[in-house]
Amino acid sequence: MDTSARLREGWPSFLLVWAMLLITSMALLQADLTDGLYIIPIAATLALVSGWLLGKSVFTERTAHMMAIIYGLFFVTWLVGTTLPYDGPWRERVFDLVGRQFAWLQEAFNGGTSRDGIIFVIQTTAVFWLLGYLAGWYTFRRTYVWRVVVPIGMVLLSVVYYYNGPKPLLIYLAIFTLLALLYVAITYLTDEESRWRRDAVRYDRGIQFDFLRAGLLAALLALLLAWSLPGLKASTNFSDAVAGANTPWRTFQDTWTRLFSSLRSYGAGSSDPYQDTMVLGGPRTVGNTLVMDVRVSEELPYGVYWQAIAYDTYSDGSWHVVESDTEPVVHYPDDGALDVPVSAGREVITQTVTSYLPNSSFLYAAPEVISTDKQMFVDATFDDEGRTLVTALHSRFILRQGDQYQVVSRVSTADATSLRAASTNYPQWVLDRYLQVPDDLTPRTLDLAAQLTEGKTNPYDMAIAVRDYLRTNIKYNDQINAAPEGVEPIHYTLFDLKQAYCTYYASAMAIMLRTRGVPARVVSGYALGDYTPEAQNYRVRAVNAHTWVEVYFPSYGWIHFEPTQSIPVVERPESSQATSGLTPPVPVPDANRALTDDELAGLERADGLLGDLANQQDQGVFGGAPWWQVAIGATLLIAAAAALWMGNRYNQQVEGDVGRSFLRLGEWSRFLGIPWRPTQTPYEQADSLVAVVPQGQQSIRNLTRQYVLQLFSPARSTDADFDPHQEWRQLRPVLLRRTIVNALDRARGGKK
Repeated sequence: MDTSARLREGWPSFLLVWAMLLITSMALLQADLTDGLYIIPIAATLALVSGWLLGKSVFTERTAHMMAIIYGLFFVTWLVGTTLPYDGPWRERVFDLVGRQFAWLQEAFNGGTSRDGIIFVIQTTAVFWLLGYLAGWYTFRRTYVWRVVVPIGMVLLSVVYYYNGPKPLLIYLAIFTLLALLYVAITYLTDEESRWRRDAVRYDRGIQFDFLRAGLLAALLALLLAWSLPGLKASTNFSDAVAGANTPWRTFQDTWTRLFSSLRSYGAGSSDPYQDTMVLGGPRTVGNTLVMDVRVSEELPYGVYWQAIAYDTYSDGSWHVVESDTEPVVHYPDDGALDVPVSAGREVITQTVTSYLPNSSFLYAAPEVISTDKQMFVDATFDDEGRTLVTALHSRFILRQGDQYQVVSRVSTADATSLRAASTNYPQWVLDRYLQVPDDLTPRTLDLAAQLTEGKTNPYDMAIAVRDYLRTNIKYNDQINAAPEGVEPIHYTLFDLKQAYCTYYASAMAIMLRTRGVPARVVSGYALGDYTPEAQNYRVRAVNAHTWVEVYFPSYGWIHFEPTQSIPVVERPESSQATSGLTPPVPVPDANRALTDDELAGLERADGLLGDLANQQDQGVFGGAPWWQVAIGATLLIAAAAALWMGNRYNQQVEGDVGRSFLRLGEWSRFLGIPWRPTQTPYEQADSLVAVVPQGQQSIRNLTRQYVLQLFSPARSTDADFDPHQEWRQLRPVLLRRTIVNALDRARGGKK
């Protein structure tokens, strides 16, 4: 084996390949997808050494690959076996690993879900063994640089794309790009040097610095360009294209999350507008950003909305979610339907949602959700029978622009007569949570609630009375200021300002009902959006962001009410005969007032939290860029400036020396494909270059003449007034133009 310290390829090639493997390994470790990944850098290093040794060996290609497979099976099994959570004999560990792999294959072919984290460790270790071995083989046996760079880069890119946590993995991609381009440059130079030595060509040993410098500059410029490009915002045309074009990729993603469901997921960086707290604040402005498309089998009844999150308690001018005693439950599609309380008067509908937000975690759907085809976190509490009381549903893996999911919900079709006759024997969990009122609620608010519900004998009529009062007496305005310091926001809305937008309307209605013993809560999400009958599709935009009220009726569950003046109210039919099917009744405007054109044109432009979804990313310094991006950009600019300065100094040294200048002419000749034979005289060599680059004739001949004078004249010196820098200033643009023309000719398949 030729494994001497003097590698033909040079130790820089080995170190650059190793660094690319380690950078990719470290990115995977930083992503912290599962336990046991600390063995990945070890596996990659052992594989690279194996590829190097087998590449330098005298074994045939087939024999070397067979040995690499044997080595790989041994090292992967040994490394993964050390991560198993028990200290059994190695025979048992091997059988355990094989059994886990067969179980995973069964789930893969049967459409099941694998929850075994060791499987990801096994397969990822095997992938890195393959990457390391092939990198060594295609560097030290057969030089194919892209077979080294592209597979490693694809693995790193997939890690960066998949990961949505708080750690800045993009910096690993930037470093990898620098290393890869340096590797390409130095590998190309190594092959050229080998050819030059074979042809007994004289060349400047310092050319290696030129290639490394050029690779570094190209990488820095590419990174700066990529960093400065704007991101694609959600637009109708782009999103429609994404929805159609990404089907195979989405199918692959769904299969991946099904077979590696044990991987950790992160919600950082999501563009969700809703949080666990909703403040009754000041003016709200939303854009017209496309949020999602929802495809259904037929138009939905009773103004059903797309729910995101339900709020339970109200205090200090804010709504809050009751904290659960347990962590969010992970629910898998093959676990079946959610165990939610059974409600009467509902029909099952299926929705196919296409998300157009860049990074979203919420699973928006019509209430009440019973199942989805996505792995999800279920934020919930539990009733006295242990059934799930859903607060919000989050996709376990962040939804990207164009991702789809399917949701099954049970939509209420209960009629007004049934709801009036509903029992008021509320479960204890309802009494404990949904009758809460703040201590600072004013007596005037309490009196108004009593006045509005006076003479009403059931919660349904109470809710209608409060709803109609708000719609009639409170003017819609989404640009109101927050309540002054020390003034309760609901009192401020009802009696001082008499203007509101949806969060204020919903808050006032829910709290007034609670004071009358009617369980109520507020829910945020989106109104239906624009329905297209031909496509059976609702198009939802940021302008549809909304907050509404739900009232609890025993046996019927949570029922939606709309107190916001700018949204047309949809009355429930009086009898159950009108509720067959899902055909919605015609919206009925308020009896006491007509909506203005402006109000109809701007149906609910705000909610309590939402800003312009196109600008929901965390704002940092320098136009919204996070500080670490600014730091990377500044570092790259400084590095680029330093590289340019060093390159300029080096050029000055080379081009200031007549002998090295003539050698550089030879390098340009070979680069342009011009024979530069050692058997030729310097003038013959110069003539061959002039024939291809006639525009540089004078400078080429001047440099050649001075080289001959320095090498062969009695004085061994050039003309006293000769300045090689001046010749290169004229010659360099000519050579660059010729190089570009040659490259374009080759790209078109033409002659050089």
